[in-house]
Amino acid sequence: MKKLVLFFVLLIVVVTAFIGGKLLFESEEDIPSLKTESMEFGKVLYNNDDTAVYIVDTQKLESQYDFIDQKVNSYVDEIASKILDKDYTKDNDKIKEKEVLVQKIDTYNVNEDIISVKVTSKIKLENESEYKTEVKTFNYTKSQKQEISLDEIFKAGYKDVIGQRYTDNYLLKSTQISFYNGSQENICTYKELKDYMASKILTADNFLISKEEYDSLASKIVDKNKKMVAITFDDGPHATNTQKILDILKNYNARATFFMVGQNVNLYPDVVKAVSDSGNEIGIHTWNHANLTTLSKEKILEQVNTTSDAIYNITGKRPKLVRPPYGSINSTVKSTIDMPLILWNIDSLDWKSRDEKQIVPLVLNDVQDRDIILLHDIHS
Repeated sequence: MKKLVLFFVLLIVVVTAFIGGKLLFESEEDIPSLKTESMEFGKVLYNNDDTAVYIVDTQKLESQYDFIDQKVNSYVDEIASKILDKDYTKDNDKIKEKEVLVQKIDTYNVNEDIISVKVTSKIKLENESEYKTEVKTFNYTKSQKQEISLDEIFKAGYKDVIGQRYTDNYLLKSTQISFYNGSQENICTYKELKDYMASKILTADNFLISKEEYDSLASKIVDKNKKMVAITFDDGPHATNTQKILDILKNYNARATFFMVGQNVNLYPDVVKAVSDSGNEIGIHTWNHANLTTLSKEKILEQVNTTSDAIYNITGKRPKLVRPPYGSINSTVKSTIDMPLILWNIDSLDWKSRDEKQIVPLVLNDVQDRDIILLHDIHS
């Protein structure tokens, strides 16, 4: 009886372990990677019929995506050819090992649309005792059949978050970006950059955030395939008008840019924070609405930097844009301010008429795709 009980106990343990192990491996299993085909090369002959022996062990990508295979395999061949096509005719030694190249291809399914590929090349020259490792990366969208860049995924300023980790050689993964400098890898998670999301290429799962939070972020993304205009407000913030505008923008799921005067920023810090927190953009309109073309370089920088500091102290973000008061720009202003200078091409003249019956038709009768509309939030 005891043996029978022991048998069933062991049976339960074995079955449980099998199921648990199966679940464990299934839960940790990545999405199946793209297949690679290993290719080998062997020797090259001298003119005098002596043989120099070297080893090249590389892989070729073989997938259902020809546009990816072609680019990756072309790079693989390029690296291999540096050894395969080397001229050995000046070397009179007999059989000896020359150079060794080992290449490995790793593939990653970032999400349903993005595939990334990493090619690791380990090269050892004849006079070197250790391998030199080089990493080359490729990032593609299946839907568009082309490589994608971080500039297509994130808004300006994302490099400030990444800092010294950033290089042009990066690999998109399911929840992070890996930056490579030679063989050295530095990581930045998508979550660190979620406030900089500029396209819907990534998903909530990539950012490791809730669907609700992702939808909130995605609602702020500009669709470049649709018609759009930029709505801008100058001279604020205002004690009451600015908040009324924020409410209207929120009601229509719209965003605007508020070019703020530094003196007013200090007067209404709560309004400034409300503009920033609501997902609208804040730009610089100088400290006291100065005509920059009449100032020295030092005074121009003072007007810009003091306003930038005031906004940063409230929002924790540095403005990226400057609108010169009166639209006045000259060569000194251009060479001094290292930020985009934003003007307008639809002037509502709201400061002049203060009458909505004149303002609305003046704007709507002439507005075109990609226009920049000038308004002022200091006028009710």
